[in-house]
Amino acid sequence: MSAPGTAAGAARTADGSPGAPGTAPVLAVTDLRVDIALRHSTIHAVDGISFDLAPGERLGLVGESGCGKSTLGLALAGLLPARATVSGSIRLGGLELVGAGERALRRIRGRDVGVVFQDPMTSLNPTRRIGVQVGEALRLHDGASASEARARAREMLELVGLPRPGEQLDRYPHELSGGMRQRVVIACALICRPALLVADEPTTALDVTIQSQILELFDRLRDELGMAILLVTHDMGVVAGHTDRILVMYGGREAEIGPTREVFAHPRHRYSEALLASVIRVGVPRGTVLTAIGGRPPDLAAPQPGCGFAARCAHADAVCRDAVPPERAAGERRWRCHHPAPGAGEVAESGTVSTEVVP
Repeated sequence: MSAPGTAAGAARTADGSPGAPGTAPVLAVTDLRVDIALRHSTIHAVDGISFDLAPGERLGLVGESGCGKSTLGLALAGLLPARATVSGSIRLGGLELVGAGERALRRIRGRDVGVVFQDPMTSLNPTRRIGVQVGEALRLHDGASASEARARAREMLELVGLPRPGEQLDRYPHELSGGMRQRVVIACALICRPALLVADEPTTALDVTIQSQILELFDRLRDELGMAILLVTHDMGVVAGHTDRILVMYGGREAEIGPTREVFAHPRHRYSEALLASVIRVGVPRGTVLTAIGGRPPDLAAPQPGCGFAARCAHADAVCRDAVPPERAAGERRWRCHHPAPGAGEVAESGTVSTEVVP
């Protein structure tokens, strides 16, 4: 457990439970920008993203491949390549991470911020036993002995639901199934009880049954450990029942953010609307045709003026192509769209009223 006074300790109650309303956020991101220099161009991967996370809150970061969501997640743990330039602010508790040196970032990785990467096979060292890898962060950050780390590693493997955890300690990654390896990666991320867990596409390579088990595991661990979770995914179905809020990204920018249920019921940004129209949803009449999003995502090395989604949006006009949409807000919702989809009770352009309710 992080000691009182660290970034993690300042953001949670003494027993590790989620903080009460009004508690200082675990994470506060303000106008975050990440540029990655290539040989002949610069990728503007994250362009002015702002959000916060309260203790025990689950935020889904959603968007197509290449929108910058994984880059944002890696920025929170200081894991970007040396050629990346980061500006804005990332405050973990009371600690500013933008501009922090490598030594400071090493102190928070694994202790205050846990990261679950996309591919568990490449995240684990194939030459080291599972018990050693799970207990490594505990030895580095808390000075635990080898026997103490092994005992805690066994407890953590049991916590994440790995069968016969004592037997798994001496196995190598290749001896485990994909679902078991993913649980090991989660155990590695949680061994020091971090205040923030960044889960980057944690279910992409798993079958549907194991996906459900992993997501239910996150829910249970959030309740037991009181940590905030940033769930990075391209799958709207993943965030539907496992997040409190959704941040939709497009072309490195924020499209929309708000409570999950409200965004699903009444998306305001036309990209959010298009995403939801392209996936199967509970309650949709049988025979409903899914709508694909035409065109291609924008080139982050050559950002265009105006709204990045304009070239693919059926509602776009000259204003959309020439001017960046201003931020609009209502209650807990925030979006950037010149011609937003109708909200609850608002009249659509066709004259009908949006009355859809998420089951």
